[in-house]
Parts: sequence; C-alpha cells; structure tokens
Amino acid sequence: MRLSRTRTNDTSCLRRGLATGSVAAIASAIALILRSRKDAKTAFSAQNAVSHWVWGEEAKHRHGLSLRHTGVGYGIHHAAAVFWGVIYERTVRSTPLPPREELLRATAFAAVANFVDYRLTPHRFKPGFEHHLSKTSLVFVYGAFAVGLAAGHLLQRSVRSAYSR
Repeated sequence: MRLSRTRTNDTSCLRRGLATGSVAAIASAIALILRSRKDAKTAFSAQNAVSHWVWGEEAKHRHGLSLRHTGVGYGIHHAAAVFWGVIYERTVRSTPLPPREELLRATAFAAVANFVDYRLTPHRFKPGFEHHLSKTSLVFVYGAFAVGLAAGHLLQRSVRSAYSR
C-alpha cells in the first residue's frame, strides 16, 4: 500500500514539476530575449549560447535565429527549467502560501539554482547566456525564473482547489 502511494506522489510531483518548470522556462526565456537585445544588441545571442552543451564554443558566436542554435538552446533551457521545477514541487509539496510568500520562496529557490548553475556546475553545462548578459540582466533572468516558478505553482494550486469544490 505504501509503495503505490509513493508512486502516485512521485507521478503527481513530476506532473506538477513539468507544468511549473514550463511556466518558469517561458518566463525566463522572454527575459533572456529582452535582456539579450539590450546587452548583446541581438535578441537571440543569449539563448543561442545555451546550445554550447551540444555545439561547443561556436554557439557563443551565433547571434541570429536558427533551429540549430536557438531551437536547441531553448530545448536545453526548457529541460533545465523543468528539472528545477520538479525539484521545486518536490521541495515545497503542496504547502499553501499566500502569493507574496510564494514569490519569496521561489526567489530563494532561484538563488539556489543560480548558485548551482554558476558555482557547482562544470563549465560545459553552465547556462552559457552569461557570455552575453550583464550581471544585472542575469538578475532579471533568474527573477523571471522565480516569478515563473511561483506562478506555475500558484496556478496549479488554484486549479486543484477549483476541481475539488
């Protein structure tokens, strides 16, 4: 009995993490595009740089929209955000907080993600967009990521409560 409950909780956590991470991925990708346009003078330089996981250092020098760099870069970015979204949902579970406190919790979590991304991760697997963005822009990107985590979590909670009525 206990094993089946754990599987259900794990499946639920994965499903919630996929949704929360997807919202965070989209929010932070929008910030990447806007801040890249400001700092690098092209909207896709920062997103393209993420594809260095696959294409190596050449990705840092690709500035236009392309499936090879922009598409792969976004795919990696989205997958990483979902990874963090699953961890977030597993960590916070269904602990209800008011929106302001949820945003604070998500901001603290995004700070941990930033620390892991830039201090604990090998160079090959760092985000890569730091090569095109200022430190201020990185704050905006991780801030948008935090807003996405909080929004994804809160939206799911409101949908669950609407269905349970």
